[in-house]
Amino acid sequence: MKKKVLSLLMTIIMVLSVSVSVYADEKSPSATRGEIVKALLMAADAYQPGINKEAIMQGSKNGDLRENEPAKKVEALVMLSRAFGKLPKPVGNDLRSGTFGVEFSDVPAWAKKDIDKLAKAGVLAGNPDGTLGATDTITIDELQNIISRIWSLKGSHLNDDFYEAINKEWLNKSAIPAGEIMDGVFSELHKQNNDKIEKIIDELAGKQFAEGTKEQKIADFYSTALDSKSRNKQGMEPIQKYVKAIDGAKTLDELVQADLILEKELGLTSLFSFSIMNDAKNSSENALYYSGLTSVLDKNSFVTEDAKAKKAYVQYMTKLLVASGAEKSAANALAEKIYDMEKSLASVSLEPHEQSDVNKYYNPYTIEQFDDMFKTVDMKQVLKSMKIDSADKVIVTDVKLAQKGTDFLTETNLNVLKAYAKVQLIIATSGSLSDEFRDAAIEFDATLFGVTGEKTAKEIAVAKTTGTMGGYLEQMFAEKHFSPEAKKDVEQMVEKLIATYEERIKSLDWMSETTKAKAIKKLETMIVKIGYPDKWDTTLDKVAIKTYDEGGSLLSNTVTVNKAYIDDMKAKLGKPVDRTKWGTSVYTVNAFYNPFNNEITFPAGILQAPFYDINAKPEANYGAIGMVIGHEISHAFDNNGSAYDENGNANNWWTEEDFKKFKEKNQKLIEFYNGIEIIPGVLSDGQLTLSENVADLGGMAASLQVVSQMSSPDYKAYFESNAEVWKFTTTKEFAAMLSKNDVHSANKIRVNRTIVNFQQFYDTYGIKPGDGMYIAPEERVSIW
Repeated sequence: MKKKVLSLLMTIIMVLSVSVSVYADEKSPSATRGEIVKALLMAADAYQPGINKEAIMQGSKNGDLRENEPAKKVEALVMLSRAFGKLPKPVGNDLRSGTFGVEFSDVPAWAKKDIDKLAKAGVLAGNPDGTLGATDTITIDELQNIISRIWSLKGSHLNDDFYEAINKEWLNKSAIPAGEIMDGVFSELHKQNNDKIEKIIDELAGKQFAEGTKEQKIADFYSTALDSKSRNKQGMEPIQKYVKAIDGAKTLDELVQADLILEKELGLTSLFSFSIMNDAKNSSENALYYSGLTSVLDKNSFVTEDAKAKKAYVQYMTKLLVASGAEKSAANALAEKIYDMEKSLASVSLEPHEQSDVNKYYNPYTIEQFDDMFKTVDMKQVLKSMKIDSADKVIVTDVKLAQKGTDFLTETNLNVLKAYAKVQLIIATSGSLSDEFRDAAIEFDATLFGVTGEKTAKEIAVAKTTGTMGGYLEQMFAEKHFSPEAKKDVEQMVEKLIATYEERIKSLDWMSETTKAKAIKKLETMIVKIGYPDKWDTTLDKVAIKTYDEGGSLLSNTVTVNKAYIDDMKAKLGKPVDRTKWGTSVYTVNAFYNPFNNEITFPAGILQAPFYDINAKPEANYGAIGMVIGHEISHAFDNNGSAYDENGNANNWWTEEDFKKFKEKNQKLIEFYNGIEIIPGVLSDGQLTLSENVADLGGMAASLQVVSQMSSPDYKAYFESNAEVWKFTTTKEFAAMLSKNDVHSANKIRVNRTIVNFQQFYDTYGIKPGDGMYIAPEERVSIW
């Protein structure tokens, strides 16, 4: 089983667009000079009170303002510069997300001062040829994009940009920690939890404990994670025999056998990706799933032929192949061929938003049919070797990807497959090998995503121990940092939100009573997991952890633990699902809905301030964790979760007419959240983010209704708490990547585009037509 590959289940249950020129919209009509001024007077009034047309627009020498003429782009931008006056110097998040260092070759002398000012503010993006397109026309939509960037840069008027105004001080001071790719409340809380775990580990480190105790295993694992001297001395030796077996394969069958030995001894496989989880059509039983050959880069990077991503990936693979013994030019040639193979795989694979659609991923094959798919490999023997041959079927999650993968499993492609297998093996184990491999991974991330700096050796060792020895550390964390009182308090919040959701379903005007009854039944049978499990997992009790002095290593210890969990998973194939088991660690800063179990999970890791504080104002808690709870409940009724019944089975419980209305409402959400600028040149994708937008909207509707029933509710505490927990910063490169792959909207959109659908927001802050945050009532969206 491939430990490093995200399972389909995690893709489905995780809570947590297209790059275009900002001047690419050809559908909207060109704006006249008069329309530009009218828009600017409304947009800039809060920033330069009393601003008038004369201060913005200057006409010909004879005084002709030419208001009915189409505005040239340079004219519109100069007027925009005048309207907003002095702009803040970009710092923090604005410095990371803006566009800087651009010099336009076609700016006339009379406009240079204003254009330079806007460029220095990071709010302009030009054409690929280095021009501004000064004499082109401009639409109101294009102008509005730049206005929104200035609102964001100033961040002083919540009526125009609520997220920026509430979080501006933090955003300006924000810095991405060394070796990290982002920062925000999730990251900060993760760091706080890690500090608490580090303290637990420090109390155990270097001490002697009885053999086989929790304390001994944690302390000794941590010692191997810290011992870079021993790792560097070993180099590639811990995986050398597997690399040698791959290199020595003279036929496809010999390569398959080398891969099966790898799976047997390390729990890793390069050629076959299986997972075991609930059968989506019979969720009480565990079934076998198959995905196919995997790719390191995301689908979009391959499909768009992203040159930067290709260069970084090929260089990374070349380094790994050279480290495994290949000559550099040969390694580079093989890396190019691996890239081409993975590109071919990616081209036919499911889109990110399709991967959680049961109609797309649930494709059951009999064992005979599955074996027949592979013309050159005996898959019955593979299943037997992996000890998963007790399955009566294999559910193929991406048929075209799987089929395409079988096309590459030929003698003709043997050399490329061998190189691919070695790269996959080294990437999977690099975190447990010498610094040479870790440094290569760090360089790859730095090149591709703009990550700067490196984590300390201790931070890396703590993270490795936290991830691998979680079965024990979770217990210690929960005992110290999540009280029974907090657990009880959150439980009553969940009960209240589920009851409120039921009220909301009953009052829906678009759903029949037949479907309402089914939806309410799903609510009433929903399993709720809060804080920590009632019964702790005992898998780690079965493993022995050894220091380097005792003949162990970081890799051997990691493999021992991973194999124990994999063997435990294999033993459950075809057996009843244990719905009491947790699918995430207790200190995870996230929350989940699992459609197969119809369950919501809120680990202790996220039930900390600022998401949840037992001493905080109730409205603040409901704006933060309350909205998250409502969000997870809503996943049971989003475009994906709605396909499963109360027992977690993919089973249509809708009337035909109701489902038609539901799809129409989903389409409105797609349009409502689509095409919003995330950073200059990168727009949101409403189709990709639909499921999470449904959940955000439903979560806010339910939690806000609970608040509205309080005596003299403090809506400011609610809305501002909500905005604060989504504060976030990252690199431009990673933001662009997320826009193509993350099913969640960008954090700013999650705040600003969601709150505008609720009248309480307008009433609380006096939002009126003309404000950036105003949406006319008839254009607002809702489902649940």
